[in-house]
Amino acid sequence: MNQVKDYYKILELPTTASLQDIKRSFRRLAQQYHPDKNDGSHMAAAHFREIQEAYQTLSDPKKREAYHYQRWYVRSTGKSYTRAPLTPAHILQECRLLQQYVASMSTFHLRYDAVSLHIRELLTANAIGLLLEQKDAGVNHAIIQSVLTSIHPLPRKFFTPIAVLLFQLAGDDATARTTIEQAISSKKQYHIWDKYKWVLVLVITALICWFIYHL
Repeated sequence: MNQVKDYYKILELPTTASLQDIKRSFRRLAQQYHPDKNDGSHMAAAHFREIQEAYQTLSDPKKREAYHYQRWYVRSTGKSYTRAPLTPAHILQECRLLQQYVASMSTFHLRYDAVSLHIRELLTANAIGLLLEQKDAGVNHAIIQSVLTSIHPLPRKFFTPIAVLLFQLAGDDATARTTIEQAISSKKQYHIWDKYKWVLVLVITALICWFIYHL
């Protein structure tokens, strides 16, 4: 079972909160963080979605009961609650954790689809909007480099969609775009080599056999 978010903390409530308490807190926080009242802030929009997610779980008796079991499991195993990456620092941290995971795995045991999906869940439209909104070029460059390192072992069909997301994150940053373009060029060259290397091996083998036969 994965880590779970602390929905009570998100709604600023104790675990003993009644349904009415949950509704009142949701209305208050939803008004506070609604995107229309925060000039379209991506950070406010992300928090607003967390508030909605927490409310949908805690306002439903069956979902709340199941969530309490998850909370019990997390606490009994000594794990900590997790939150969605709402800041550039959190997004960068998640990218680096994925990079470390990929580096620790053998290429033969690496699930390309899972790595691709995880990155796409990190670099959502909202996350990219948040990163561009914060205008921290250093963090954005670090995220791009970390993601490029993580997707280096991936086949081209998984690599290309991620590169598109990275271009969105790069925006008008010429340095970042050049870094991505170089990675794409390298991937294309590797793809060509991987596609035709067996032909080259067969040709070399045939030539060796021909020379041996004539000697």
